[in-house]
Amino acid sequence: MFKLKPLFSKTSLLINTSLLVLMTSCGSSDSTDTIDDPVDSETEETESAYTYTDCSTLTVQVELMTCLAENLLSTLSTTEVDTMLNDLTETNATESWSNLPAGSFDYNGILIDDLSDEAQEAAEALLDAALSDQGNQTMEEIRLADEYLSTFDGNVYGEDNYAVAFLGTPSTVEPWIVEFAGHHYTFFASYNAEPVSLTPNFVAVEPVTWTDGGETYSPMAQHQEALVTLFDSLDSGQLVTALLPDVYDDVLVGPQDDGNYPEEQEGLSVAELSDAQKDLVIAVIEAYAGDANGTGQFANYTSDEQLDLTYIAYGSYPDITTQDSYARIDGPNIWIEFTVQGGVVFSDNHYHSIWRDKELDYGGNFDL
Repeated sequence: MFKLKPLFSKTSLLINTSLLVLMTSCGSSDSTDTIDDPVDSETEETESAYTYTDCSTLTVQVELMTCLAENLLSTLSTTEVDTMLNDLTETNATESWSNLPAGSFDYNGILIDDLSDEAQEAAEALLDAALSDQGNQTMEEIRLADEYLSTFDGNVYGEDNYAVAFLGTPSTVEPWIVEFAGHHYTFFASYNAEPVSLTPNFVAVEPVTWTDGGETYSPMAQHQEALVTLFDSLDSGQLVTALLPDVYDDVLVGPQDDGNYPEEQEGLSVAELSDAQKDLVIAVIEAYAGDANGTGQFANYTSDEQLDLTYIAYGSYPDITTQDSYARIDGPNIWIEFTVQGGVVFSDNHYHSIWRDKELDYGGNFDL
């Protein structure tokens, strides 16, 4: 699945100087000339200080993630380790991701495409472990969508045109983050002695469905269909209450818009829904928070107390299919947005969506 591309490393030229004495037999005195004689020498690649460990027996999530992170670091040179490890700061977190392809934005870390074969394998193992089976399928198919786009513009898109980085040093007791970021998919898997969050988690796709090699892919069908079913369940009065006054052509709280939530919740209170409709709200939340492995966010969002303080809303069209359709779930902790936009590479629509946690984005390390 993943294409390999060797990493170009910076090298330095070491020049040794030798003394060459030229002796002549002419005249009554000897003459000596000194010249520089460069000697070619290959620069040795300095190996990482980390060592590979078998992580297969680990069952505690933070221990497994730390082990897999250190295995990835063990495949890197010291220069690459320095690039992979970033300080756990608000700036490094909030300003390091976008919905633009790598090449149009300066991401933290190293692109999957620029890792060695061994490092790619270690990186994929780490990413897989951060996600549930559902989450792995979402991530894989979003990246396949970018690979499909690369057949139309190979200089911009690609399934491996995504960067992996660490904010903080991988640890079983101290806070740190796995950042995986690129064009249409980003997550921040945060740890602090235990899994904390997978947010921000930006999920988008173009095209929304396609067929390749006889197989049809629709990475965000679960998200879109769950929202369609939810809004289809509302009666006319509920639809009026849930309608937002503005038109939205993108998510409000996207990259570099941390904390940009409305001052007051808008739309229809989940407390006013029937039990069957509440189950449909839970299905939408599961389509997002179900991607995380071990964070407990889904269970928190779907408690009776949290649900009764949650609102659902839509903008423009409740069909979540027509361009400018917009949907939102706004709870005490959870924030979900889904937008239907015009295409960039194709004329058909494409989706932008985001899952945020108002308290635990970036592990809750910053006051956003």
